[in-house]
Amino acid sequence: MLKNNETFNVSKKTAPQDWHRADIVAAFRKRNTTLAHYSRNQGYTSTWLAQATGRPYPRAERVIAEFLGVTPQTIWPSRYHADGTPRSGRGERGKGRHKSYFEAKKNHTPVTNKGNVKNDIQNKQAA
Repeated sequence: MLKNNETFNVSKKTAPQDWHRADIVAAFRKRNTTLAHYSRNQGYTSTWLAQATGRPYPRAERVIAEFLGVTPQTIWPSRYHADGTPRSGRGERGKGRHKSYFEAKKNHTPVTNKGNVKNDIQNKQAA
């Protein structure tokens, strides 16, 4: 049993922290620009790059990292595997498609849109 002043000495490997949004904004400010300004200069909407600061967005993350001269894994280590590939937005549960989609593709059978009124009308007109 531990006494009042004693603690466990458990060394636990902590996961690297993602950069805070304010740190990313500050890095852009240090280079005399903003996320919105740089985004517009690259031909995107003013909010396009800002979206990557709050949620996984691999393409925008690459643009930000390239501008800052680092890799996306450096800024967002929690969003990437050790080999540099992006983690799935759904965690590690899969690619986000239902297994029936892959079964149909494997068996070379088309996936139908049963109950889709627009498709039903088009199919009747084609017949």
